[in-house]
Amino acid sequence: MENVGYDAQTGLGSAVFFRTVKLKDFPWNGWLRVAAAARPAAAWNPIAGFSDETGGLVWSALGDAAVLPEPYGGGWLANRVRALEVSGPVEVPRDALAPEPSTGALRSVAPGLVARQRVTYRVALSKFHDETKMTVADVVYPYVFARRWSAKDQQVDRATALLREWLAAVRVVKVETEVRDFGDLHVFLETPVVEVYLRHAAEPAEAPAIAPPWSPVPWQLLVLMEEAVTRGLAAFSEDEARRRGVTWLDLARDRKLGDALGGIAESFERRAYVPEPLRGLVSVEQARQRWAALRRFRRQHGHWLVTSGPYRLQKWSGDSTVLAVFRDLSYPNVVGSFDRYALPLRAWVAGVERRGDRLELQVEAQTLTKFARSYKIVREPLRLEPTGEKARDTLAAHWTVVSAVDEVVATGRAQEVQGGRLIVDLKGKLPPGAYRVLLALALNGNSMNAEVKVIPYRVAE
Repeated sequence: MENVGYDAQTGLGSAVFFRTVKLKDFPWNGWLRVAAAARPAAAWNPIAGFSDETGGLVWSALGDAAVLPEPYGGGWLANRVRALEVSGPVEVPRDALAPEPSTGALRSVAPGLVARQRVTYRVALSKFHDETKMTVADVVYPYVFARRWSAKDQQVDRATALLREWLAAVRVVKVETEVRDFGDLHVFLETPVVEVYLRHAAEPAEAPAIAPPWSPVPWQLLVLMEEAVTRGLAAFSEDEARRRGVTWLDLARDRKLGDALGGIAESFERRAYVPEPLRGLVSVEQARQRWAALRRFRRQHGHWLVTSGPYRLQKWSGDSTVLAVFRDLSYPNVVGSFDRYALPLRAWVAGVERRGDRLELQVEAQTLTKFARSYKIVREPLRLEPTGEKARDTLAAHWTVVSAVDEVVATGRAQEVQGGRLIVDLKGKLPPGAYRVLLALALNGNSMNAEVKVIPYRVAE
């Protein structure tokens, strides 16, 4: 195999591994065997399952998260949602929706509500494994779920605590249509633009990961799991299953539970059931089609684990699990989307010029040239695109200011580019005195073994 990406902390047991690795001899139809230290023990459900080593490995391939941990840094990597803007404070529009604390029902916000921060996202929709198209209903239903179930399962409570504390409201601004041209074939992709309003303000680089509008599974599968738990057939988490004396919800390996879920899904299809919070977002006909597709998927594949990820659960036993690549032209992350993380490149501060309260950084970076299956890495001056223009690579300067007595006075992250230089603006951040500014660059989020440049800096009285 080749093109192997890994995570600096978790190694190969990470989402970036499955999104980069390629087979040399059989790029499309070969087999990749991955071993784990122990047999799977945790139940397979996307709420509070997949919690052991093997389960985590399986879910990292099956499920598509909104954002992924940067494999060589401490930030976040856009996957299915991309933040367009982080701004605020801002007044929340009256047509924004907020989930009620106990029921999760989506209600219009009160007039005059001010959010500390607004994150605007583009959401990359695609087909689910049951061939149904994702919609806005799938995107917003996790907000409903978090409110409805946090008081009923401690694991759900812990997993959703940050979202519930920070989320003020959500607003679907519009749904854009993109045409993907494959020659004789044109694929139309719908991309919602969604605003998420937060009660608190976070660092701009962290804010997009707090409450992104996304779900790796369709709304009807969440509803089916909710109904199973409500009827006492299973529990989302291991602790709650033990406390209630029921089975731990498993959407694949528990055949008895799977059959019981089939009866519930059949009833919901006949009724074209739509949960109250989604009425107005899902029509009767859409609901009936969703339930029919979910049931059809289970008949064909023997399980209920429908996701929108790059791999589909094909078969399993006590010793092995087989995942098949889900090939669909609507999937946004095409082959090669994560190649830059297979060979992480570095950047250096080659020169610093002070202009008033700003430091202007000249940058050198590694560039990669490939020749078939060989490659060459060269260090050279990096041409930076002006802020706002689309660039292939992302570059950030992480800076820390230390006082004369070695106390940290200020820290930050700079990405502004002017005149081909990276700008660190310290205006208004420091009182008069003598300091040292520590600078380290991260190219495409790669902070490993970063060279730290130390610059003397004085602020006059």
